[in-house]
Amino acid sequence: MSKISFLFSFLLPFLLSGCVAGNLADNMTLPITMVNVAEQKSDGTHIYWYLSQQSAPERLGERVYSIKQGDYQSDYLWQSGKLKTLLQQGVRLIDGQQVPFELQLRFDSQGLAVYQRYKENGHILPLTINEIAELKQYSEYLVHRVERLKKSKQYFEQGYRQQQQLLSCQTQQPIAIDDPNVLSVFAPSGYWAAIGEQKNGKLRINKLLSGVVSETCLQAPTLIDTKQ
Repeated sequence: MSKISFLFSFLLPFLLSGCVAGNLADNMTLPITMVNVAEQKSDGTHIYWYLSQQSAPERLGERVYSIKQGDYQSDYLWQSGKLKTLLQQGVRLIDGQQVPFELQLRFDSQGLAVYQRYKENGHILPLTINEIAELKQYSEYLVHRVERLKKSKQYFEQGYRQQQQLLSCQTQQPIAIDDPNVLSVFAPSGYWAAIGEQKNGKLRINKLLSGVVSETCLQAPTLIDTKQ
């Protein structure tokens, strides 16, 4: 056996194991990070559910409760770091009237809008190039906004009362609050929402979100069908 043949036969198992390890590494699913934050601004309350992978956006759900803008929800989906789909629905305030609307945008891998549909009060209206560009820019703003809210620990907390107990919507388990009296403004039984932070086994509420009216625990909007 030549030296080259001997060397190849010696290295072959290591080369094969290296290929297998490489394939396993390629197939490993990278962890998804989820952040649930909220803010109360002059225009109303905004709640965000944000999914990212290696600091790249994957999906973002937004719920807005505003006496100026209206109440609506949004669902953003990215692919390879680029916005792929945007869906919004709810009601807008137009000339003091609540008007139902639906918005759908889809983009190709180059970032160009390949599908648009905007329906307002039952009428389908076209979107301008500038309006589409502003919606894309706003999605980028939201990603940075969520990161800032995360750094300032503005986490969205929600729960409900059941048999004299406070339960967490996230865990469905009893939750301890450092100052239970802070929830006295809510109904004796029912849903509550706040901005706060878990610390030393207790929830510290920084701000109540009285503008969030719901009878059940809020979930991230899932307007986009990812199976299509």
